[in-house]
Order: sequence, then C-alpha cells, then structure tokens
Amino acid sequence: MIATVAARVGHPDADALLRDAGTAHAASGDQSSARHLALGRAARSLSHGDLPGAHAVLAALDPDTWSARRDATSIRAERILVQLGLGRHQDAQTATRQAFDDTASPGTPVSSRLTALDCLRMVAVGELPEAAALAVTTLNSGSADISQEARALLVAVIAEVRYRRGEHDAARAVLRSCLTEGRWPDSTMWTPAFCVAVRDPALSEPAGLLTAVVADLHRSVRSLLPVPQFGPRLVRAAMVAGDTQAARRVTELVALVATRTPVPLWHALADQTRGLLDRDPDALRSAVDGLRTTAAWPALADALLDLANSSGLRPAEAWDAAHEAAALYARIGAPGDQALADRRCVDLAATPHHRPSTDEPLRSGIDALTPAEERVAEMLATGATKKEAAGNLFVSFHTVDTQLRSVYQKLGIHNRMQLVRAWDRYKATSG
Repeated sequence: MIATVAARVGHPDADALLRDAGTAHAASGDQSSARHLALGRAARSLSHGDLPGAHAVLAALDPDTWSARRDATSIRAERILVQLGLGRHQDAQTATRQAFDDTASPGTPVSSRLTALDCLRMVAVGELPEAAALAVTTLNSGSADISQEARALLVAVIAEVRYRRGEHDAARAVLRSCLTEGRWPDSTMWTPAFCVAVRDPALSEPAGLLTAVVADLHRSVRSLLPVPQFGPRLVRAAMVAGDTQAARRVTELVALVATRTPVPLWHALADQTRGLLDRDPDALRSAVDGLRTTAAWPALADALLDLANSSGLRPAEAWDAAHEAAALYARIGAPGDQALADRRCVDLAATPHHRPSTDEPLRSGIDALTPAEERVAEMLATGATKKEAAGNLFVSFHTVDTQLRSVYQKLGIHNRMQLVRAWDRYKATSG
C-alpha cells in the first residue's frame, strides 16, 4: 500500500518499494497482497503515462468478489481513470454508473470519489453545466465523509467551469484556498486545480504556480490524464509567461504519453502542444483533425482557437477556425471562452481576408468560400436541412444560417435551388 501511494505521486523510491512488495508477496503473500501489488503496479504505469499497461494490470482484478470488497472502490476508480485517459468517455460513464449500483449509498467516501471522476468526465466531453451542478451539490452536501482527494477534484471541476463561463472572480474564490496547500507530495492531489489556476495570471504569477505544477508532473503525469485540455493549457500559459523551458517540458511529457498510449486523443494533444511551442499551424491543424474524432469537445474548441490565433495563417482560415470555436463554446456552455473566440472573429473581420494577396490568384465562385462555408454549401446543396447540417458539423443552427447567408452573397444567389445549380456546376467543372 505504501508502494502504491509512492507510485501515484512519482516518489523516487516507488520502484524499490514495489520490488520489495513483490518479494514479500512471493514469500508469504495472499490474495489481498496480490491486489495491492497490482494496484501499485497500475499506479506506476499511470504515473509514467502508460495507460495500456495500467489497463492490462487492472483487467486481471475482479472487484465483484467478496474477498476484494475492501479494495473494490480503488479498482473501479483506477479503471475509470484509465478509460478517461484513453478517451473512452462512454465506457467511463457506463463503468461509473455500474460502480454506483454496486457500492454504498451517496455521501460516503466511495461515492464521493466516483462522483469526482464522473465530474471530470463531464468536463472532458463538454457537459459543463452538469459537471458544475453535481460538483457543487456534492461539496455542499455537508457530508464529513468526502475524501480529501475527491474534494480536490471537485474544486478543480467547479473552477474550470466558472472560468469557461467567464466568472473569474468566483473561480478565484474557489481556488485561493488550495493554492496554499503543502509542498509535494502532499500537494499532488491539488495538481488538477493548479492546472486550472494557471490560466489566470492573477493567481499563477504571484505563487510561481506554473513552475511547481511542471515539476510535479515530471514526477507523475497522472493529473494530466483525465482532462485533455490540461496539457495544452500549461503550454499556452508558459508561452504567455515567456517560460519556453516550461512549455518544452510539458510538450515533452505529452509526447511521452502519446508514445506510450498511441490513441488518437493523445496523438492530437501531442500535435497541439508542439504547435503551440513551435508556433506551427500545420501541427495545430493536425490537432484539430485528430480531436474531431474524439468526444473531447472543450479540447477541440481550444485547439480551434489556438489555430485561429496562430501567426502566419490566412485571415480567412483563421476567421473560420475562430468562428467554429465560438459555436462550439456556445454549445458546451462556455460563454467566457466564446467571448474570446468572438473577439478574435471581430479582429479578423477587420482584415481584408476576402481580398487576395498580390501573389495569390483571384478567387471566385465556390473557390471563394471558406472551408466552413464550403462544408455548409455542400451539405445544403445535397439535400440536408440547416438543422441537419448543424448537427453533422457540430455547430449551432445560427452558425449555419450565418454561413449560408455569406455563401449566397459570395455566389450572388438568393435561394436553395440556385445553390444546388451552382454546386452542380462546380462539381462538373472540378471533375
């Protein structure tokens, strides 16, 4: 059990402790010591970003047996954490519901830990109002049985949602109490909350928070695993602060997880952090494409806004990315972040982004449309309704309506029938 705690926080003696535990178990162990040893090895894999390795170890444990009843919560919670890290959010939701059915009533340490993990899942997929409501209700329940670890995660969830809503003062009020927590390793449980706080210079600069967070994550990347936007956010905060070294260290950590956990989610996050560090729009485009294949909508919206803010990008493409980010922020209930994306749209609208540069040929007809406008035009020209287009493109109905008006203006047409004809002519001439 000591080895498990050491592995979770990345203690330098963790490997030696696990070896000693393995030797002791081989000499005189039982089923209980076998489970504890497996949990320790899974914790070590998680601290190193090896989610497949942790998954393999935990799959051999059965939390439903009578002999495992005391360890059942830990086994289930670690499995859910692995599913979140792998981007299997639906599986994590199903496992959480099953765990609630199999454990004690709400208000116990068991359910508070599972509730906190479910809140993290909601934050990861963009169910922000639901996440905040559940986190606040749980913290305000008055139960003395909420574990400290669960409390720390719930604080992170509430602050994350309030920042995304634009309620910065309320978010700071939630976070300030945890910024004075003790040093490592006791502070490790608060690392997710610190990953939220670094987006706010009013909190992070005076406390030297970014430096402390990066140092803790180099010991264990566990806190980066359940919420996809945390890694890119740290790089973004470091670049704003001019701390290229911290940005590079986080980028390397995310790349390490992507190497050990080769799934689309982590490949996309590695591209995003590298794009932010190197100011590489191609890497950011790759990140956006990868995140579109996942359920991590907040991370996708953030990547779109990162792309829109990338220097060297054509204003038309940047505006398109910012506009899509704004629509996605609106959809997940993040008006604060939506305002940032809208402001970027306004700035880009003031540039001559519809006029070609001196070395760019004149664009006309369908070719003059932005990528988002072209996607809308194609769907509507081939029979989709505006509501269907909005659902398939993951944008709001208002966004589709706005883009359709722009399409009509650029093509010099006034109705759907004219759009169908224009699209048919374009497809015929383009082969």
